[in-house]
Amino acid sequence: MHRIVEKKIKLELCENPIPIRYDEVPEYTAPDFQERIDKLTGVARERGYSHVVIYADREHHANVSYFTGFDVRFEEALLVFANGAKPALITGNEGMGYSGIIPVDVEKVLYQPFGLMGQPNDKSKTLLQIFRDRGINKDSKIGVIGWKQYRDSDFSTGCSILDVPNYMIETLSLIVDRSRMENAVDIMSDNDYGLRHSLSAKEIVNFELQGTRASRKVYNLIKNLREGMTEIEASELLHMDGEPTCIHPNINFGDFNTGLGLRSPTYHRKLRIGDIAAAGIGYRGSLVHKSGFFIRSMDDLPEEKKHYQDAFLKPYFVSVAAWYEMMRIGNTFGEVYDAIDSMLGLEKFGVFLNPGHLTHTDEWTNSPFVKGSGTKIRSGMAIQCDYTVCFRNPFLTAHIEDGLVIADQKLQDEVKEISPSCYRRMEARRAFFREILNIQIADEVLSMSDLGGVCFPYMADTSIILCGE
Repeated sequence: MHRIVEKKIKLELCENPIPIRYDEVPEYTAPDFQERIDKLTGVARERGYSHVVIYADREHHANVSYFTGFDVRFEEALLVFANGAKPALITGNEGMGYSGIIPVDVEKVLYQPFGLMGQPNDKSKTLLQIFRDRGINKDSKIGVIGWKQYRDSDFSTGCSILDVPNYMIETLSLIVDRSRMENAVDIMSDNDYGLRHSLSAKEIVNFELQGTRASRKVYNLIKNLREGMTEIEASELLHMDGEPTCIHPNINFGDFNTGLGLRSPTYHRKLRIGDIAAAGIGYRGSLVHKSGFFIRSMDDLPEEKKHYQDAFLKPYFVSVAAWYEMMRIGNTFGEVYDAIDSMLGLEKFGVFLNPGHLTHTDEWTNSPFVKGSGTKIRSGMAIQCDYTVCFRNPFLTAHIEDGLVIADQKLQDEVKEISPSCYRRMEARRAFFREILNIQIADEVLSMSDLGGVCFPYMADTSIILCGE
């Protein structure tokens, strides 16, 4: 990419979108969940685990729902695997009713204290007895799956760090020595072999649906931004529905609210020409977020910010283009990190997190985008292009976040067979990257967003985007 130019264009992907065919979006069935369960039990057997205990709550539902389709709504829950026995879901009063959503054969065990305070609590066994009933004894070796792993150097306990509520571990410790419990989150989320980092064709079709919906909602918001509207008024342009999200919607205006990074939209902050504006929404499997200046031309910026486009936004866009072009099977994430760092200067541009991460039904599962990473890009990975650049004095920021999936030809053929319309959208996006943006993505890259790689230099005019020449 020799130079960056502004291009006035009708975004056909957004303005004349390929329709979503909901009848082509597959449901996960009992065989799908059983296949996942079989993989887990195989790994547990190799590690010598007699049991695997998986924790879930409303925020950390992903690992339990991966095996069951049961995403905790109000309560805590545990999914217990024991060698030679069917999985056992331990849940509270309301979860017991909702557990009917599970299509695979599991034992359902009521533990009422998992419910909210004040609810009935007179019909279930103790947690200690429930654990004993699952065959846990002093000789058991247990893999515990919460949601994070920890470096040994961060703590000095002498035991594996377990990130589930303490009372659960204390109860288990009444049966089995604490040293026989291991943090096993890596089974699910390790960058190299985590189960949730090898997507099936069904998952890709479902995640592409979410990326499509998210990108179209974000585009609708940005193109309809108007001076004087509040953040909460702008958020209505996302046309939120009943689909569960994986993040809080981020719609913010101005240096302060946008600079906070994670703030929800407010009722009082009104949009002004020259403001930083940010808009994003994420559904389970894909997130889209854009930020930049709400201006019609560079004349709308004060003198101290006139360097925004040439010295800040264009170098960032060049790095994003390089990032996409390096998404090729066999490249390492460490190579991507080094390339972006040498090209942009991650510290200089205020990138304090990784230049990208892996994703699934939860927004950030893990990130191999670290210096020296030997993890290779491989088929089945869902990846977010996600690194915000920021200068503080004066305040400048930009973000071009969208998701993609890496898929070899076999996996792509499976996707096409399940959902031809999904595949057509991804083919159209590939052509857009190559022919309009001049970002030469590899054949194995499937963009999940109608806004993939799109940078609006003037967020008050969505007819202009940055492109390479």
